[in-house]
Amino acid sequence: MEHKDHDKVFFATFGAVLAALGAFFVICIVAARSLVPDSQPDPDAVVKLEERIRPVGSAVTDPAALVKVAAKTAREPYTADQVLEKYCNACHMAGVMGAPKEGDKAAWSARAAADGGLDGLTAIAIKGKNAMPPRGGGADLSDDEVKAAVGAMLKKSGL
Repeated sequence: MEHKDHDKVFFATFGAVLAALGAFFVICIVAARSLVPDSQPDPDAVVKLEERIRPVGSAVTDPAALVKVAAKTAREPYTADQVLEKYCNACHMAGVMGAPKEGDKAAWSARAAADGGLDGLTAIAIKGKNAMPPRGGGADLSDDEVKAAVGAMLKKSGL
């Protein structure tokens, strides 16, 4: 038997199927709620779970906050050579990513002339430039320690 109005038949059938699926869904939910008792979790188990999933540590990525956190840690000031060894030499000894090499008088002379000498280079080192992070990656370094390290770098480069 052919129907002249196929759309009406389709939508009526489709609606009936959706209604049957919806009723089946409601029946499943009611059956699940009646079969599983409503229970409170064991307090000891909750404490153990929270202990297992608590974060191991936290990460501070804001440079200003890093300086504040680092400033709370009291330590003896680093010498210029200690700063160079700990932070600067990793890049400036090999010239990583365009960093002027320690001892390259021409490169350091050009930088010093373009950026305002020791004070200008110190300001750049404190702020960071290109791939170099602020304070060369030593967030706990004071301005004086950075300035001493820049001065030592220039001295080792013959300036």
